[in-house]
Amino acid sequence: MRERIATIVAAVVMTVFALSIGIANAGGDSESCLSKTMNVTNKNADGTECETIVSGSGPNKATAKASGLSFAEGEAEDGATVSASAKDNSDATSIVKAGTGSATSSGAGAFAGVIISPTGGGKAKATGPNSSAVSEISSTNPTPAGGNVQSTASGDGSSAVADVESTDVGEATANAKGSGSTSVATVSMIGGGKAKATSNGSMATAVSTVEEACQAETNAKGTNSTAVAECIHSSSVVTAEATKGSVAVGSDINPPTCTPKNGGIAKVRSPMGNCP
Repeated sequence: MRERIATIVAAVVMTVFALSIGIANAGGDSESCLSKTMNVTNKNADGTECETIVSGSGPNKATAKASGLSFAEGEAEDGATVSASAKDNSDATSIVKAGTGSATSSGAGAFAGVIISPTGGGKAKATGPNSSAVSEISSTNPTPAGGNVQSTASGDGSSAVADVESTDVGEATANAKGSGSTSVATVSMIGGGKAKATSNGSMATAVSTVEEACQAETNAKGTNSTAVAECIHSSSVVTAEATKGSVAVGSDINPPTCTPKNGGIAKVRSPMGNCP
């Protein structure tokens, strides 16, 4: 699972590249770009840059705003509406086909990325130095599925990933708050489904994985807390909660594991059993 999470993040980050050149409005240390029918780009002398790209059938609308040595890119295709806003030496990228998306970043080294294809909607917001929020929908199914992805990372080095790779409509929500906090919500395989992961606290980790039309929800609160939930059978519901450094792991194929620590809570509810 950790290798898969790393692959998701790496794939999204690699999509941040310059796609076109054009004309934009500039002012001081900020850049603003707007595209409806033509590509637009501008780079300030200090390195602050914005880019907007439109393609395919319209109407399309792409906006991007950057300030403070940041980079913002918006790309809209086949009737999409996108926005990207980056400030304080950060990067924001929103690339959407036939849907809506917005990416917002703030803080040195922060990154917010939204990639939607072939259709759907999503938001990504990264706040704090080296924070990262990634929201992605991708499907190779001939009939576009889509869905909704939301990721929010707040805190130094925090990371949130919301990813839908399903052949049907899926929903993924990831919220990470606190230094080094990590949340990953993934919907994959077939059948759609809903995944939600929330982590709050230094080095807290929440991971929810859905591989069918089922639901997985995790909540990790407090330093070093870990909550993991996985479902692969249709209609299953799996929840895991951990606080104060505790560990809770649940699925619909294996018995649950609950390891309370420091007087905290470790709780799982699943078709394979509950704990405590």
